[in-house]
Amino acid sequence: MNLQLLLVRMRQVAPLALVLGGITVAVAAYLQALDYPFVNDDTVYVVENTKLAGLHLAGLWRLFTEPYNPYEFLPLRDLSYWFDITLFGLTPSAFRVHNVLLYLLCLPLVNGTTMAVWRYFRPADAASAPWAAAAVTALFVVHPSHAEAVVWISGRKDVLSTMFSLLALWFAVKAKREQGLSHSYATAALVALLAAMLSKATAVAVAPVIAMLWMLFWRDIPIPDRHRSVLLWPLASLVLAACIALIFSANSTVKASVYFGVEVITRALAVLGWLVRLAVSPESRHFIYPVFDDPYLPVMVTLGVAILLAAIASVVVILRKRSLEGFALIAFVLLCMPYTQLIPYVTPSLVSDRFLTLAVWPAVLLIVALSWRLKAVPRTALLLVIALLWGFQTVERPRDWRSYEALVDTDLRAYPGHYLPAFQKIMSYQLPKGRFREAGEMAGNITVPEARDIMTKLVEVAIDLRDVSRTGDPRDAMTHLQNLEPLLKQPPVQAKWDPAMLHFWKESQDSFVLEWQGLVKSFPDDASVRYNARLALVSVLNYGNAATQSQSLP
Repeated sequence: MNLQLLLVRMRQVAPLALVLGGITVAVAAYLQALDYPFVNDDTVYVVENTKLAGLHLAGLWRLFTEPYNPYEFLPLRDLSYWFDITLFGLTPSAFRVHNVLLYLLCLPLVNGTTMAVWRYFRPADAASAPWAAAAVTALFVVHPSHAEAVVWISGRKDVLSTMFSLLALWFAVKAKREQGLSHSYATAALVALLAAMLSKATAVAVAPVIAMLWMLFWRDIPIPDRHRSVLLWPLASLVLAACIALIFSANSTVKASVYFGVEVITRALAVLGWLVRLAVSPESRHFIYPVFDDPYLPVMVTLGVAILLAAIASVVVILRKRSLEGFALIAFVLLCMPYTQLIPYVTPSLVSDRFLTLAVWPAVLLIVALSWRLKAVPRTALLLVIALLWGFQTVERPRDWRSYEALVDTDLRAYPGHYLPAFQKIMSYQLPKGRFREAGEMAGNITVPEARDIMTKLVEVAIDLRDVSRTGDPRDAMTHLQNLEPLLKQPPVQAKWDPAMLHFWKESQDSFVLEWQGLVKSFPDDASVRYNARLALVSVLNYGNAATQSQSLP
């Protein structure tokens, strides 16, 4: 009897051991970056955010009434930053430990939600739920797309939002009752959903997933006992999400102009295809992906079309019978939708790993559900191979976060002709260090002609500014700046539908302004320099800087 009891307990603990193995790999990988410095957007959100640092305990309510960063209104994310700043100051390791802890809190929610969903959609195979949930959790924890959200301090919004989203989904599944929904669990799901959206606005996509579950639960109720009042709960989740989305949209400073053209459809499908690829692929990870400049753009569009059609077919299937695979596929597409630029926003990369922080869950659930059709040995072998491939990339990726230059270099090695990493390398590292020849060569290798022309002229201006102190003559620098001006009056045609190109053009405009300001500082008494600076800044629509430069003109 004691031996039998021991075997039963071992079978119960075995799934937990599987999950602990994945946690060990992931935590060890992320702790490699513990002492790395603040990187890129971390400076804006944390290091130079004096408004947030100056907030006192009694005034924390202000976080829920106004933005505390230049880009977006995310009260709970900024509250978590305030907590770290107040307790630990500007210590990067404290912020990263906080990210890792939030990520670990996601895992029991992944396990619990998966187990509940598995038992609902596959009641005949409910005995497999603990093992299936363990497999999903283990694959979730070692997925390489999570490295960006966990290691990058600015990825806090993705991890925090994912935690609350998973909590909302867990409450939503637990709300199922024979005659309807538990009001307490349904209310808790909506509160958690609200917290998720207050952490990151794209959590709005969780609302239709919850609504889909609750609609399925309602359909399970026998017709004589089915009350339409239960449908108020899925409606409430959608209305709540819509209201919060409108508030966030009004406070966002990264919105892009709406463009009507076939490129918008291509863009959305390409993004969806890329997200599918990154969700299942063991390939190396990057900070910036060249969606429109990738030679495999037609393949990614085709993949986007395929996954969208499969999701539509799954809707038809799931209305007729329970289908775990159909639910997972629909949930994945819904969670990816906020990133497909249906509501356009300016971003350096149309696709990022952190976009998949939550969407990895239904993707992994689909993989495990499909693998369960195999026998035990091939199924175990398949999932083990996937875990090893993903785990290898998870161990490798955090090392790129030792500096922003390391991130840029990784992207340049993968995409040597892409304009965005080339811009960052040239403007942030090569030109400030006087490596003008390298900068010129890199600018000349950019594959997009418009971006290549802009970068080449920016390098020429930098060379002239270097020589100004020696020659004392600003005319060559002014000539090159004036030659650059027409390229920056209007964005390139591609920028109408490619937010990454629009981001590059805006960054180039900022560099143009800084170059003129540098020239004015070098020749403060030269009326010609100041006059031409004013004209140039007005020409590129930088009226604020133009007004500043014009104050001391004769």
